[in-house]
Amino acid sequence: MRELIESTLNRAKQKGAEFADLRAAQGQRTSVDVEDGRADKISHASIHGAGLRVLVDGAWGFAPTNKIATRELNQCVDDAVAMARAASGNVTEPGRVAEVEPVEAKVSTNYRIDPAQVPLDDRVSAVFELEKVARQQDPERIANTIAFYADSSAQMQMGNTFGTYIEYDSVRCLIGVVVTAQDGDVRQRAADYQANAVGYELMEDTDPDEFAGVVARRALKLLSAAPPPAGKFEVIIDPKICGLLTHEAFGHNCEADAVWAGNSILDGKIGELVAAPMVTIIDDPTLPDANGSYRYDHEGIPAQRHVLVEDGVLQTFLHSLETAARFGVEPNGCGRAGGHKFAPQVRMSNTFIAPGEASLEEMIADIDHGMYLKGGQWGYVFTAQGQFTCNVEEAYAIEKGQLGQHYRNVNISGMTLETLQTVTAVGDDVVLRNGGTCGKGGQGVPVDTGGPHLRIAEMVVGGQQ
Repeated sequence: MRELIESTLNRAKQKGAEFADLRAAQGQRTSVDVEDGRADKISHASIHGAGLRVLVDGAWGFAPTNKIATRELNQCVDDAVAMARAASGNVTEPGRVAEVEPVEAKVSTNYRIDPAQVPLDDRVSAVFELEKVARQQDPERIANTIAFYADSSAQMQMGNTFGTYIEYDSVRCLIGVVVTAQDGDVRQRAADYQANAVGYELMEDTDPDEFAGVVARRALKLLSAAPPPAGKFEVIIDPKICGLLTHEAFGHNCEADAVWAGNSILDGKIGELVAAPMVTIIDDPTLPDANGSYRYDHEGIPAQRHVLVEDGVLQTFLHSLETAARFGVEPNGCGRAGGHKFAPQVRMSNTFIAPGEASLEEMIADIDHGMYLKGGQWGYVFTAQGQFTCNVEEAYAIEKGQLGQHYRNVNISGMTLETLQTVTAVGDDVVLRNGGTCGKGGQGVPVDTGGPHLRIAEMVVGGQQ
């Protein structure tokens, strides 16, 4: 494979490429969905192909193929170079890349159980057990149960015209449960999932009752919760919501391609206070086994820990080879692609707020009138405007330092920087449990996000009272 990749890159150089890189990938993915006691979908897919990127006359060209062979790769060279040349006359800011020393490496996921060696019947049975445990918590009031599982393995080889050549071998697993409970006209949904760069041990080490049973009982408990009041409240958010806001509302603003395009609220703010002094925000692809972890990015740059915000002050952005060249900084290993059909772009990895010193109990005790918000389900972010809206699974009133009324169907919204600047306490309990896929530019990559509990002086809560 190395000889084929290097010969393709040499052909690209001969055709006039100032820079070129090629990623060839082979892999497979198996998924199982069980709904209401029936196997809803069982699928298996194979991945095979390559993608070539070239920089010619200041313009980029990219061509993928689903067949890794000399003839097809030669055609990729011809197509990518032709596209770049066609675009070069209309480029106002010529493309460029930061020059780096070449790397040779072979990296692989650490896993205990290869999913491919586990019989499919066993994997299906384990998903059925998750769904069964959830459904049996209250067959009368549980209206819908879904359990799902997926595993994937992939081998990728990448090379570029700097002389880098890296072989990647990865394994990933994901499990999840979604439960809908109903009592009369009230319907409530609860969900949880786990995704990590590990093997089948993710499923084997999961206790069905502690995972699926907990989700079902949470959905049932929400049936008796009250609609929330609307207004501005002092709040505490849990690690799941903290992670959602850190990734969606703040993290995407740290991606240097968004900054370069003028779509980031952080443009021009390096060295400025963008959060409360007790807030430190980190993006770290080097964490062991986390869903967003990797050793080298898809441009061959070693992974490194990125301190985006330290003590409230913005320190750096996330960079690819191209954005590093444009900003005049060193690449920091954030160029990732969602498969061989896509060119790398700037992406986050495992993004979280660092722990502080406060306990949850201390934070609650200090609030006279507020809310404790738990379980971020989804969010919508206007990145360039710095606005966010988030749906929260459940909440509790806080009155005179004590948890009170249980609420359902809670929404929160605010301005990203204003919210971070009004953090008044940071918990000592960092949790990363939002592993999944982040979409951007039509492609997705594995990420994780989280943080500690945060106390925020004021947040808008949308409710029905």
